[in-house]
Amino acid sequence: MKTTNELLHKIKKMKQSDIGLFTDKDFSSPKIHFYLSDLLREHGISSIDFFNKMGLERSYGYQILNGRRRPSRELLIKTAILLRLNLDETQRLLKIGNREVLYPRVRADAIATFIIEKGLSLSEYQELTDKYR
Repeated sequence: MKTTNELLHKIKKMKQSDIGLFTDKDFSSPKIHFYLSDLLREHGISSIDFFNKMGLERSYGYQILNGRRRPSRELLIKTAILLRLNLDETQRLLKIGNREVLYPRVRADAIATFIIEKGLSLSEYQELTDKYR
């Protein structure tokens, strides 16, 4: 897989007649269900544990991990907090999930950013969102 800079260079050098190159695998992002499954595996969390910690019904959770349903932005944020992802990793997770990245001017996003930066827990996130939303 090419780096972002390599892809940018390739795009700049393309001629109009080369537009068919956009179908190359280099221009596709990972699917969110594969990415989520990989993250859970890397962090040693089973599907069942993930569903329980996220408060997901088992069948719905499997639909997300199998790619039949798209996870909500909130679920992705909570997943990032559960896995203790840093802010860059969280933004990447949101981008891969085709969801808006965290924006500090939005109160809920500022709370999520604070929780992620401080390495706080899901319960602390829930307390702050309940208090300030």
